[in-house]
Amino acid sequence: MGVNQWMRVFDTVANLAQLTRGFKRDTAAEPGVPAPTALGQIETRLAGVVVAALKEAFDRDRARMDLERAHLDSERQRAEEALRAELRGQAAERALGQVRLIAIMAIGVWMLSAALAVWMPGMRAGGARGLLAGGWVFVLAALGCTFAGWQRISAWSAADAGPGRAVTDGPHLAEVFAPWLLLGALALCGASLLLAL
Repeated sequence: MGVNQWMRVFDTVANLAQLTRGFKRDTAAEPGVPAPTALGQIETRLAGVVVAALKEAFDRDRARMDLERAHLDSERQRAEEALRAELRGQAAERALGQVRLIAIMAIGVWMLSAALAVWMPGMRAGGARGLLAGGWVFVLAALGCTFAGWQRISAWSAADAGPGRAVTDGPHLAEVFAPWLLLGALALCGASLLLAL
């Protein structure tokens, strides 16, 4: 109900109260006429009906407002869950992109060093070959770390993110070590290339 409707209800109740007071005054002004009890009973019943109607209207409005509040709370929770899922998906995409980039670079380093090992005769010497083998070990370790990180990120992004869980999960050791292993592989393969020259 709007404010105007409530004002009309209160005006009606006030007018009825004034009307019944007017009847009481008129009957009390005549000294010899006894006050009619039927009018008092009607007045009491009418006041009870009005009070009951007002109470029912207030209860109905309170129930409607509680229902609207519950609906708004459920909508807010649904929006928060959708936002949390979106942020979780974006974080997973970023982490997978980083792991994918490291894996591609590791494969590129391995293929380039293998091609240089075939074409450059100095790469077959003992020191250069040992450094190249160490570089390949680092490349394979970096690839293993990226695959482990990929699997962990995929499992993490598929898991349910409840209201108390964080949107992002910190990097795992495999994801932390993968770029450093790639850097070590680059250094060892580069050193073997310099030694072969």
